[in-house]
Amino acid sequence: MGKGALPDDHPFVLGMTGFWGTRFINEQCRAADWILGLGTRFSEADCSSWEPEYTFNFPPTRLIQIDIDPAEIGRNYPVEVGAVADLKQALTALHRAARKLAPAGVTRPERRGEIAAARARFAAETRAHAQSDTYPMRPERILADVRAAMPRDAFLTTDVGWNKNGVGQQFPIYEPGTIFTPGGYATMGFGAPAALGVKLAHPERTVVSLVGDGGFGQNPALLATAFEQDLGVVWVIMNNHAFGTIAGLEKAHFGTTFGTVFEKDGKPYSPDHAAIARAYGVDGVTVSAAGDFKPALERAIQANRPCVIDVVMQNEPVPTAGHWNIMDIYSPGKRVHHASTGAPDG
Repeated sequence: MGKGALPDDHPFVLGMTGFWGTRFINEQCRAADWILGLGTRFSEADCSSWEPEYTFNFPPTRLIQIDIDPAEIGRNYPVEVGAVADLKQALTALHRAARKLAPAGVTRPERRGEIAAARARFAAETRAHAQSDTYPMRPERILADVRAAMPRDAFLTTDVGWNKNGVGQQFPIYEPGTIFTPGGYATMGFGAPAALGVKLAHPERTVVSLVGDGGFGQNPALLATAFEQDLGVVWVIMNNHAFGTIAGLEKAHFGTTFGTVFEKDGKPYSPDHAAIARAYGVDGVTVSAAGDFKPALERAIQANRPCVIDVVMQNEPVPTAGHWNIMDIYSPGKRVHHASTGAPDG
């Protein structure tokens, strides 16, 4: 939930921790001497279900925790130093003290190099998928094209599933407060209408909503508001013909996708989201080839009119290096988090 507090291209930003974090990020956290936790609950997904062999290991790592809510101090991990404070005031005081201790700042070229090398390795691992011309599209390609088309200061809203998890892991956010996500609450249907509020508050800025077909289907009537109020939001529907995350969990643990994959007569089924958009008076585009997606998105952003872009996507889960003990609920003793349900046809 703190994504964007510092730009993701800052040389000392590691990235998302826990279940959806990379191996490098989790290892750096686990091996840390000290960790300063600012306004974080150390929630389950971020901490690999608090199991010390994956992400955080307190102790021997020592924790300084600052939070405005005293109930959060030491709630999930023991603290070496706990402080109840408003973060703006606390950070002002810490910054003042740091300037006295190190007036010229601290340079750590080796650490900077390690982080840069880890980023390069991860980019190399995902590059083939991020550049793939296959259709249905790879989710990595959709995320890469959206980031390339969006201005640096654009706003992004997400829903749940691959869009939220993929964004957390491999979609850089550069400006504070420019991403709105349901996070661990996983409230399906949040992302699409949330974008309306963002556009009302910042009509001059680009607003893109990344949602799944399941999430968008919760409330397509939001398009009436967009049309009536001329809210130039662009909705990108990452359409895997499924409640994709739920389908993957169900397949991994029970060997079925009952009620989670949308089919008719054994074939993938989806309503025509672009036609639904046009019925509301909103621009609607159906992408039929990977190479058509980014130009369609760029045109929609430039037009600054409400637009729905429907793109068929393979239901492939985010690679995970952390842990989530949901297996204790579904499959005790197993290590399978999620399974691919396969790429839908056309």
